[in-house]
Amino acid sequence: MEPATSGPVTKPVESAENAVETEIRRQILAERAAALAASGYQPPPPPEPAQPGLVERWKSKGGIFGVIASFLFLLFKLKSLLVAFKFFGIFKTLLITGGSMFVSMWAYASAYGWGFGAAMVLTIFIHECGHAFAGHLRGKPWGIMMFIPFMGAFVTVRGGKDAAEDAFIGIAGPVVGTAAGVACLGLYAATKNPFWLAVASWGFIINLFNLAPVAPLDGGWIVPLFSPRILAITSVLLLPLGLLNPLIFLLALASLPRILSGWKVGKRKPGTDPVAAQAAEAYFRVSPRDQWRYGFAYFGLIVFLAVAVYFTHDYSIRRHPGGGPVVPIQLSL
Repeated sequence: MEPATSGPVTKPVESAENAVETEIRRQILAERAAALAASGYQPPPPPEPAQPGLVERWKSKGGIFGVIASFLFLLFKLKSLLVAFKFFGIFKTLLITGGSMFVSMWAYASAYGWGFGAAMVLTIFIHECGHAFAGHLRGKPWGIMMFIPFMGAFVTVRGGKDAAEDAFIGIAGPVVGTAAGVACLGLYAATKNPFWLAVASWGFIINLFNLAPVAPLDGGWIVPLFSPRILAITSVLLLPLGLLNPLIFLLALASLPRILSGWKVGKRKPGTDPVAAQAAEAYFRVSPRDQWRYGFAYFGLIVFLAVAVYFTHDYSIRRHPGGGPVVPIQLSL
């Protein structure tokens, strides 16, 4: 006996219902589209993609440490050029100063735009020129000026013969930088352009920050006039800043020998080199006249800059709400 065969295979009822529903939905959508087209309706354009914020732009570029790492890598690649220029010191200086300056401009411009980014770097450049010029007046020619993105800059000047001479070189940067900020205020008064007000406020901020009484900032070259041990105490202020930017710990570590040298003045222990001890004591031996003179200039400049920062920021908010570049709270060393 042959097995019975099943009847013809038919499409399930559910599949037929789904096909009918799909066809009805398609017809309804087509009728709605035809009605909208007949009425002249134009669908709105798709929204533009949101511009990435400052944090996202930094992340896309590898972050602030990525910028600094790229900068250091670039300097390493320029090593062969520096060797070629070893007999031409002026070219080496221009290469290091100009190259690092351009890299810093690019880094600041990526965050704040080219106009304000260039102004930020030029403000730092004027500040460092104050140190270089003061060193020149004291017969201490400057070596190189190096810019570090989002950290500021430094200029190498041979150390002074005593604390008073180093204080003169140290305070010259904030004095010249403050004068540049006042000049920017004059440009704002003449043009009413909020850009110059923002540049002036930025200049006042970084010069005030550099007067903090800690090494390696400019204030760290001034306060030893009052006590050779004061740096060891005030450098504790670096700890909160180090939490914001770990590179500050590296700068503090580089200044550790100077901090310890000041702390040991007058504390001779058995085995201490008497010549080195006498040299350290002679370095920190300053006259009361120098203490009063630099003390008045130091604290007077702090008060002036604090007032200038407050009023430029307050005036900018009241007179130019939402206008002009925003002054970044990214402090430089």
